[in-house]
Amino acid sequence: MRRGKPLAVALVALAVAGFTIADDDEHRYKRPKRLAVPADAPQIWKDECASCHMLYSPGLLPAEAWRRQMDTLNDHYGSNASLEPEEEREIRAFLLRASARNHLPVEPAKTAGEPPRISQTRWFEHKHDEVSAAKFRRESVGGRANCVACHRDAERGDFDEDRVKIPR
Repeated sequence: MRRGKPLAVALVALAVAGFTIADDDEHRYKRPKRLAVPADAPQIWKDECASCHMLYSPGLLPAEAWRRQMDTLNDHYGSNASLEPEEEREIRAFLLRASARNHLPVEPAKTAGEPPRISQTRWFEHKHDEVSAAKFRRESVGGRANCVACHRDAERGDFDEDRVKIPR
């Protein structure tokens, strides 16, 4: 009998019993390093969204989360970000199309009534588990939602860990 057979039998028994060997959370919430913003991103999206904050790559949230963002623009995290109907339709269509490959579940915001926040997803928490709250509070960082402080190419969808630089 080969040595690997008892281990294989034990793994199958664990799986049948309902145990998982792989870290499901890591696999279910894994994102690619490059979440490139599509080349055909509408200028209205760039102009309107970047007028208040960095441009978040649409692939960071699933389509349903972007739908919730667009449905609550009149109270967008405490600000009125309402748009003209045609602008709203164009931005919504872009976000839904550009995020279609993200099949992760929508994670609710910690504050009732708010749309989901990228910085509160399990993926974000997992990827930033070694970054202290004090570092996020640094003036040079500007908080958890200011990705470009540490990820220079975040607005292009590049979050490669090898190029992270946390400012002092």
